[in-house]
Amino acid sequence: MQYIADLHIHSHYSIATSRNLIPEYLDYWARIKGIHVVGTGDFTHPGWQAELQEKLEPADEPGLWRLKDAYRMDAPQARLNETRFMLTTEISNIYKKNEKTRKVHNLIFAPDFETVYKISRELHKIGNITSDGRPILGLDSRDLLHIALQASDDIFFVPAHIWTPWFSALGAQSGFDTITDCYSDLAGHIYAVETGLSSDPPMNWMCRFLDGYTLISNSDAHSPEKLGREANLFEGAISYYDMIKALKDPGHEAFMGTVEFFPQEGKYHYDGHRKCGMVWNPLETLQHGGLCPVCGKPVTEGVMHRVAQLSDRDDISERVHAKSFYSLIPLKEMIAEVTGTGPGSKKVNDAYFNLIRKGGSEFDILMNLPLEDIQTMANERLSEAIRRMRSREVHIEEGYDGAYGRVTCFREGELADRVSQPSLFGDMVGESGTVFDSRPLISFDLQAYRRMQEKSDGKTVPDHKTDASKTGASNILQALNVAQRKAVRHKDGPLLILAGPGTGKTKTLTHRIAYLIREHEVSPHQILAVTFSNKAAEEMSVRIKVLLQTQREPDLPSIHTFHAFGYGVLKKHGQKLKRPWPWQLIDRPLQDVLFKKHLQLPKGQLSSLRTVVHAVKQNNLSIDSAEDKDSVDTFYRYQNLLQKHNAFDLQDLIYETLRLFQQYPRVLQNYRKRFAWILVDEYQDINPAQYALIRLLAKDKTANLCAIGDPNQAIYGFRGADVSFIKRFQADYDGSTVYRLQQSYRCSNYILKASAGVLADKDNVLDGLQDGVRIHISEQKTDKSEAEFVARTIEAMMGGLRFYSMDSSVSAGHADQSNRSLQDFAVLCRIKNQMPALQKAFNDHSIPYQIVDHEPLFAREPARTILNIL
Repeated sequence: MQYIADLHIHSHYSIATSRNLIPEYLDYWARIKGIHVVGTGDFTHPGWQAELQEKLEPADEPGLWRLKDAYRMDAPQARLNETRFMLTTEISNIYKKNEKTRKVHNLIFAPDFETVYKISRELHKIGNITSDGRPILGLDSRDLLHIALQASDDIFFVPAHIWTPWFSALGAQSGFDTITDCYSDLAGHIYAVETGLSSDPPMNWMCRFLDGYTLISNSDAHSPEKLGREANLFEGAISYYDMIKALKDPGHEAFMGTVEFFPQEGKYHYDGHRKCGMVWNPLETLQHGGLCPVCGKPVTEGVMHRVAQLSDRDDISERVHAKSFYSLIPLKEMIAEVTGTGPGSKKVNDAYFNLIRKGGSEFDILMNLPLEDIQTMANERLSEAIRRMRSREVHIEEGYDGAYGRVTCFREGELADRVSQPSLFGDMVGESGTVFDSRPLISFDLQAYRRMQEKSDGKTVPDHKTDASKTGASNILQALNVAQRKAVRHKDGPLLILAGPGTGKTKTLTHRIAYLIREHEVSPHQILAVTFSNKAAEEMSVRIKVLLQTQREPDLPSIHTFHAFGYGVLKKHGQKLKRPWPWQLIDRPLQDVLFKKHLQLPKGQLSSLRTVVHAVKQNNLSIDSAEDKDSVDTFYRYQNLLQKHNAFDLQDLIYETLRLFQQYPRVLQNYRKRFAWILVDEYQDINPAQYALIRLLAKDKTANLCAIGDPNQAIYGFRGADVSFIKRFQADYDGSTVYRLQQSYRCSNYILKASAGVLADKDNVLDGLQDGVRIHISEQKTDKSEAEFVARTIEAMMGGLRFYSMDSSVSAGHADQSNRSLQDFAVLCRIKNQMPALQKAFNDHSIPYQIVDHEPLFAREPARTILNIL
């Protein structure tokens, strides 16, 4: 008989997996999918071992197990035999070998529980096997194989998803160049390798060194419904020993081939940066030196790149023992495409199970049933979609850097051409859609890739034949969406860019700077970009260097924090304020020393005076207008003390720069003349002193000032920021141009819509890339009630932490959620001041917690301290 096996899955004991990964649901979904043999996954975990022993019993087939009748759930189809289980597990090995950290995932198949217990006992001596169903061990892959072989001669050991960048035997980030390199003297005990979701058999046929291994595929399912997204095809007797015998011989007739994802749908197929929206094929990555043009950091090299790097075969038909394979799209995704609804919707779910009842199983429908039968059961549209899938006539968007790709059967808008959407189970009227050409295996010039790879001795370096100055403008615009391009290409006059969360503020700002230099031929010497932290300034600098493809300082614009800009001005002109360079800069602790020791202030007045000084300097106020004459007198004494010691405090970097510009117009004029182009990041967070500085530098209503920000993200009012400045930008600069960035690459649609509702700004809802997880918003009257709500919610969702709370949670209907643990929860605070109320609430409810804090703001600014005045 022919049968299907999915041998790499997980249990509910693995981190980030479904609670439904229990034997009952695995058996249920295996029958719905059409899978005959399912791996148990996670057999090293004691809790899972006990659950398997309780719910499974030996099957008639040697080395396999079946679900006890008492646990079996009714499934909506009747064609399948009972599901069989094979004892399997995945181990994460992280260790150092040949001076490089290796991160390799390995699969172990076992014939019986005695072998499972032997392996578990040995691994328990090495590391923690109870915290995660897939334990992480500091153990060489070779040594893990040795332990498994010592437990039983009948174990079967498989390198898992061998190409994934981060955790695999051949991965670009931490793997080896051959299987032998990984398993050393025991490599002869490796008979099969798992290809992973991002590669398919033809990609692996490009490598001769894999000819001696059977290529298997499995789902690596983290929920029961994901079973079978990849699987293996067998023919003949079903038993552990028959299956292992077939897998040990690449040419064995009992192993017929695999069921595959379209590899481009895998989330590590191509190279790129998901955060930056950059995706490249391997040749493009080499041409760009492997560096992302947006952030300047190395891109994540995907599976196709690694395969190309290690490939040594051009004609894949030379592969011996090449097995058949099917490239499939999950049935729910196909139903969702033809009905125009989400794959998780009730409509799709109902249609799916209706088809299962009629068709027998998902694999039968996708692979075997005649198209005429599918059209009768559903409609012509779904039948045509399945025909295209079977013929590999699909539309492909490659996955990269952890983002799944997209494979569809119809062109964008093709299904919308019809006037009405027929029922999935009604008659279909009209012709089928146009067929697409299948994407070739290699969609880039492999020979050019190899030539460039050889030229760089295996290192990704830029192709220096490219003239950046000639191609820079088009390359700069390439990675931008329509709204970003409009903002970047704007030339003269004041410009306001309103950019919500995740819409690419820094990306747009840096690309605009590069475009001004490359396309508008603005001298870098005339450009000033201002932001709020050294980290942000450094990130902008790195991106600019990548975009301009230069490290030379004369080719780069001035990019500073507000304080660093003032620091440079006062360094050059401080003598005009009777503080010649080298003057010294004091931070807040030393400022307090001056207040207490040298001004001899009582402790009670320290805080109030500090508040006065900060208010005057941050808000650019005149201290002479203050009603409290003691504060006026102390302020001047403090300023005289700074002058006496040739020092400035942190606020002086802007406050005294303003005084300098106001007292010496010629100095101001020189800076205006030099910085004819000014760009300000996070404009919603500027305070009055920073606003006054910008207005001095770009006072003219025709000034080339570009401000970017979002009024809805203004949160720093407590430190003097005033959101009104961004709101009055158009009044300050009459005739200014405004662009809105509406596409968010960070937030889901549910979050964006909810935040717009909270802000009462429903007319300005951004577009996310996907709907995402639904969220719940709870409005609380005080910080204490908010903290209490958070603590009670966590306690209830965990099923309680104390006897009383456990009883309460049961009565409240939360008992079914008690399998959550504390590590499943995170509480995010926008500002540190929210923490005390939360800490008290957690202590009141006996909820243990840990705080992840950030360094103070002043620690991120440039500072030199006074030592000689203490």
